[in-house]
Amino acid sequence: MPVVVTVLAMALVTGLLVRVRAFSAPALGFVTVTAGLIVGLLLWVLRDFIEVAAVSRDRVDRFARRHALEVTTTNGGQVIRYLATTRRWRSAGLAVSLVLAIAYGMLYKVLRLDFLTFFAGWFVGALIAEVRVAHLAYGIRRAASLVPRTGTAYLPEGYWRLVPRCGILSVAVTLACVAVALRGRPLPVWPTVGWAAAGVVITVTVRLIQRRVLRRPQPVAPPDVLAADDAIRSRSLHVLSAGGATLVLYCVLGQITLLVAALGEPATMPIALGYFIAPLYGWYVATRPWPLGRAGFTPAGAAT
Repeated sequence: MPVVVTVLAMALVTGLLVRVRAFSAPALGFVTVTAGLIVGLLLWVLRDFIEVAAVSRDRVDRFARRHALEVTTTNGGQVIRYLATTRRWRSAGLAVSLVLAIAYGMLYKVLRLDFLTFFAGWFVGALIAEVRVAHLAYGIRRAASLVPRTGTAYLPEGYWRLVPRCGILSVAVTLACVAVALRGRPLPVWPTVGWAAAGVVITVTVRLIQRRVLRRPQPVAPPDVLAADDAIRSRSLHVLSAGGATLVLYCVLGQITLLVAALGEPATMPIALGYFIAPLYGWYVATRPWPLGRAGFTPAGAAT
């Protein structure tokens, strides 16, 4: 049933987008909003299906190795639910981006299946997953740890500040574009504004979700359950930092491409290299091991 609903909804969205060129401006806005509502309704209807999935033993073991976590009968279900939720939402985001890419190709008679489109869809799914991840349940008596948590207890300081620094870089490149435009150089306005706005939106959104993950209440629970909760926070923050930084860097590269074209400078090779290095670095950040433990200095007991 979920597969049938998915196919029908995506077909409807594709059909609406393909007919966009024949509509007037008001109708175009209506079609765009309708397509967005259909996709949103689809994800809402399938939310339970998306979050229920079989997780292989290898994935659980790999997660445990990255954080030196001992998976027990008490915290095993907690880890499996997290891995299932993140995988399914990321896959859903990837599927939506694929359908939109196909619809775009049908609309403009060109097939464009680029990495940025798919990665953006995957990362939107990752953001939704972090919001949807189940929290630890409180017991009969509601209580929670009052020890403050810091981002640097869950990942290296450079990674914790990676997205804001990329955002600052995007703003700096935007100012450079403004300076070049004021000198009368032929810099396309809307693409430049689009890349700049996307960089700011991504930076702010990722940072807000990172803080949500960090400040999520942690009730009093057995040590192995708390250790799994810490590991989940750490992995979430790693993925958010890696994906957010990669997308913002792509926005920066888009701005730089327009900038060097306006200046007439030959910089094709360095920019192409940047498009290749950014996702590789993001993958390295996302998969870096970060052992956690409950003995001595721990995330839950980190001092500010």
